[in-house]
Amino acid sequence: MNSFFHKSYLQGLYKIASGSLLRHRMRSFLSVLGIICGVAAVFATLSIGEGAKREVLDGIRQLGLENIIIRRIQMNGNGSLLKEGHFTEGLQIKDVQLLRGASDAILDVAYLKELQVEISGQGPELTPQVVACSASYFEVLGIDVSRGRLMLARDEQQKKLICLLGESVSRALGTKGSVGRQIRIGEQLFLVAGIVRNNQVAKAGKKSGVVLAREIGQMIFLPFGTHLYMESAGNGDSELALDELIVKMNSQDAAEKLVPLIRRSLEISHQSLHDYQVIVPKQLMVQAKKTQRIFNLVLTTIGGISLVVGGIGIMNVLLATISERTREIGIRRAVGATRKDIVAQFLAEALLLTTSGGFIGVLAGFGCSLFIARFAEWSVAVSSITILLPLFTSVLVGICAGVYPAIKAGKMDPVQALRSA
Repeated sequence: MNSFFHKSYLQGLYKIASGSLLRHRMRSFLSVLGIICGVAAVFATLSIGEGAKREVLDGIRQLGLENIIIRRIQMNGNGSLLKEGHFTEGLQIKDVQLLRGASDAILDVAYLKELQVEISGQGPELTPQVVACSASYFEVLGIDVSRGRLMLARDEQQKKLICLLGESVSRALGTKGSVGRQIRIGEQLFLVAGIVRNNQVAKAGKKSGVVLAREIGQMIFLPFGTHLYMESAGNGDSELALDELIVKMNSQDAAEKLVPLIRRSLEISHQSLHDYQVIVPKQLMVQAKKTQRIFNLVLTTIGGISLVVGGIGIMNVLLATISERTREIGIRRAVGATRKDIVAQFLAEALLLTTSGGFIGVLAGFGCSLFIARFAEWSVAVSSITILLPLFTSVLVGICAGVYPAIKAGKMDPVQALRSA
């Protein structure tokens, strides 16, 4: 007999197995339906999970892996800002100066203050967030403009009445939101110097359950210090109080190593009152990857259960067909087929069922992923592992499901098979 892996032998084996399955099309389809559902579930789970992971990781990367972000925590009144008789006013300009001199690894400290002011001419559908920030805020976060120019250091030093608009704000204001035009913010007129590009950080952050960054497209940026010209521009705090600091390091390693130093410096400055939150994007990324791996493992296991159930169904069908095909097995043995040939035939049928079910399941999973992405506004990402893992699993299930029926058929005595037929 030819070698088991000989091309002509495999072609003949495929012809016999496919012919046997096609004679009972409905039964074959129903037996493989569990495999299709399992593969589709695994594929959809992995593709949606990968898409969500990429969005979250992209959002964290836009925060800057070399950065450490310090945000003010809103404290309650009636003594919440007091601790053992000491008083703290939250984040201050003095904290910026303190951190800049804390280490040579710190390249810069950008800062931002949220303002409570009204914008003339805005539509009811948009409520932009107005902030006063340092000129370095844009460079530290890698923010660019689509039109006009960025804020310069001299704008902050000279407290120039210029502003930068997010693209969503610019569109909402119409012609008034164009570069070179003036808009009224509070009681002052500001010249629009640039239009800042939108980002997707806030969108990704909301999906992950945590707002990682601000939605740049719906913000208006003023040079820090210009808010002193506006009455009631602050949020009830000191005019030099800040809402966010971004410490830029010279490397990602330094961003992790210097966290204890920064925490200790702020504890001393704030008299051990934690009225701030320290966010380390590098640590967030590590945690996000770990969480996503657990998430994928759990959901893939649930999808894998469907594959196991489908494999059991295929095993039951093959075991049932052995009794129906006793005569066929006896005749094949009588004309020279060996036990290995019978085993190979039934194993080929199981593999053909699960492999075809795997490919159909991948297509069905891709369709499900697109459907969910469109109506749930989740992005999907198809990688090699997304395709290969469910296919490999379906083949493995086919082998496991077909081994026992194949061995049982191969052990059948040809004389008894012909006699009982």
